[in-house]
Amino acid sequence: MDMDDVQELVRRVRQKYVDQFVSAVGELAANSQGSHTTEVKFSNVDSFYRNFIAVDFVANDGQPNPQFINSDTYLKFSPDIRAEIGGMDALISPFKWDEVHFKFDTKDLDDDLFDEWFRTWFDIDGERETMEIVGNIIHSTQLLDGQLTVDFGTADVDAFWHLLQILSRSGVRSLAIGTDDIAQPLN
Repeated sequence: MDMDDVQELVRRVRQKYVDQFVSAVGELAANSQGSHTTEVKFSNVDSFYRNFIAVDFVANDGQPNPQFINSDTYLKFSPDIRAEIGGMDALISPFKWDEVHFKFDTKDLDDDLFDEWFRTWFDIDGERETMEIVGNIIHSTQLLDGQLTVDFGTADVDAFWHLLQILSRSGVRSLAIGTDDIAQPLN
């Protein structure tokens, strides 16, 4: 599989999630009696990077009712894809756009570069805020020893590729990408 095919695959994974997100928001909004909004940012949420998370949908039928929209299916492909991306050996297994596991030696991650990526794509400063359903932001990240998990939310595929650039610039030389512990460390 060449790089154009990998880029198209990532685009299709994202589109599958965004289509489901928009459909679920429509159903939740139709069942809501009061006001509602999408992609509401919360702070002070333990275990998430910088303690930030974006909740997919919040209805206010007298009191706030935050709800998450999780992928129930994902684009399957076989066999796993091996690719050289930005000087990194990558093994790509099927993954959900809202739960992508990046397995690599996390001590290699450049904290400043990663923080800049997070600030941009989470849109901490609200520079890209919109009234649209799809706000083009990531919803959360969790950085654990040996694994970074990202809910790319409604972010464009550029967020995915920008993150891979950050990993490459940090000196990561091999990584596995997948969901549900599908991705196995490279040998």
